[in-house]
Amino acid sequence: MSQTTTPDTTPNAAELRTLIKRWHSNEGGAHWVHPLSTLVHVGFMAAAVWTWNHELWPLTVGCWFICTLIGHAKVVAFHEASHGTLHPRPLVNEFQGIMLGNLILIPLSVYRAVHAHHHAYISSDKDYEFWPFVDTRVSLGRRRLAAASELLFGFFHSPLVFLRGVLKMHDLPTRQKVRIALEYALMIGMWVAAFVIIERNDWWTAFLVGYFVPAFLTGNVQALNRYIEHMGLVGNTPLTNTRTVVDKSLLGYALSWTWLHIDYHGTHHRYAKIPYYHLPEATPHVYDGSTPAVPIFSSYWEAAKEMVRTLHDPRIGGQWEKSAATK
Repeated sequence: MSQTTTPDTTPNAAELRTLIKRWHSNEGGAHWVHPLSTLVHVGFMAAAVWTWNHELWPLTVGCWFICTLIGHAKVVAFHEASHGTLHPRPLVNEFQGIMLGNLILIPLSVYRAVHAHHHAYISSDKDYEFWPFVDTRVSLGRRRLAAASELLFGFFHSPLVFLRGVLKMHDLPTRQKVRIALEYALMIGMWVAAFVIIERNDWWTAFLVGYFVPAFLTGNVQALNRYIEHMGLVGNTPLTNTRTVVDKSLLGYALSWTWLHIDYHGTHHRYAKIPYYHLPEATPHVYDGSTPAVPIFSSYWEAAKEMVRTLHDPRIGGQWEKSAATK
């Protein structure tokens, strides 16, 4: 784990404002990456089915591994769509986000609402995205059970967390509630139609091998990534409740680029509307040594080890320290 460092040349206030304005520009990204990765993903899903049918099971496992890595990238793309930064054209951004949300059982508008609360009330008891780990009233046993459920069955667990979160948000505008209802209806309709087609054509094996297994594994990887980002941190600010990873190795940078730099997570929380491809450049100015922060980790492995040490008592947020002090 490396210490936070200051940039080589610290900009003055006017220069920093100019930089921040440029970082928020959403015109310079590689917008072909998302469609291309979708084609590659579908290709390896088909390859998984083909290898399974020809009893080349070790190759099937390899296809599942690649699909899981790409699948997690798609989940991160969904996260970007919720912030409106996946594509500069709003209609394209919304279309891509809605389609991705249908596949992971979380409507885009639901994720957007609950995730906005996560940014606004990070690690507080109003952070519905990380309930029950932010609630000091929940017993240790229930929190451990919730952590095990999410890490082992994330594909099913996460949609329930976000459904609970949006049901807790009673102050949503009527227009937003209508959109949420419509997106749930669209998602349910799409899956009913898909299951009818699968049943009529007896495509269950292809569905399970090509889609469900990689999607199930992706849900677990996403849960692990979320925990690496926040689990066990009991600070009071975004930077003291967030782990950032800056891996300068070739493999580390490739993974970061593939996963849309979600590992620069503290920077993302400091500037939530910055498109992913500006996060590496902005990070030294966020972790400038003048603001308390969890030190930057040099690899996902180091951050994961630090997180695992906290899983015996899964909790998030400074309210846990306050609760302990009052007992």
